[in-house]
Amino acid sequence: MALYLGIDAGGTKTICAISNGREIIGKGTSGTIKIKKIGPDKARIALEETLVRAFDAAKVKPEQISASCIGVAGAGLPEVVEWTTTNMLQLVPGALKVVGDSDIAHESASHGGPGVLVIAGTGSIAIGKNSRGITARAGGWGPMISDEGSGFWIGRRAVAAAMRAHDSGQTTSLIAKIMEGWTIATREAVVSSANSSPPPDFSALVPQVLACAENGDALAEEILSIAGAELAQLAKIVIRKLSLGGTLLKAGTCGGVFKHSATVQRVFFNSLRADLPEVETLPEPVDPIYGAISLAIKETGQNTC
Repeated sequence: MALYLGIDAGGTKTICAISNGREIIGKGTSGTIKIKKIGPDKARIALEETLVRAFDAAKVKPEQISASCIGVAGAGLPEVVEWTTTNMLQLVPGALKVVGDSDIAHESASHGGPGVLVIAGTGSIAIGKNSRGITARAGGWGPMISDEGSGFWIGRRAVAAAMRAHDSGQTTSLIAKIMEGWTIATREAVVSSANSSPPPDFSALVPQVLACAENGDALAEEILSIAGAELAQLAKIVIRKLSLGGTLLKAGTCGGVFKHSATVQRVFFNSLRADLPEVETLPEPVDPIYGAISLAIKETGQNTC
């Protein structure tokens, strides 16, 4: 029986799944393998961990894999592709396809057909393809100048809003939750951490923002609403680019921000439908791991199931 391996290697965690072409038979998870974030040595350890866990769960061996596909953050950089290719081939034999983490998510949403996908996790990006095979993107230019609506953006915006609330005397639970999320004791320490170089992990504050919103904090709810609108704007840019060359059929979402925030989802879809009612929207965020497996199967010339 042919077996296929897919990896979703994002900026926060790495997920590996093994499939028999019909269903996933084993999964493993580890930390990120983003070499620009943690370095090649730690990335190698994380890659080995997720593979070992997936193989143990599936009760199979690496040599049984017919083809693998890994979607990795930063795949536009030659050194990332080179590192990923070298290390994957050392650990798993068989055919290998290395693509961006956004590519496997788009495959999961559209199965290679026309559509637009907006991803909002640690970072954010909108990608799409029309019926002529023409592709386009918007956003995803990094946390300091882009990544609107992402986890990093939400966390950074929350810190800024909390300090503005302090200046103006506005009541909010954000500052207390931010201190809890970063495990620091004072507002002054929040300011110091937020302005440090390299910057702190603003995306780690997303659970705190969500908790504040769920408890009725108007400022937190506003931040999430703006995030949804920003992400919808990315989708609209891509759709309008690609509608010149064909009709887009679907618009989907992916990533932890969409998965965990009903507010972001609601504002995103309402904004998209208001301007582009002809676009079909997928109701639930897609799981990129299925796209990775699909591309691994296609790498062998087989049809996906």
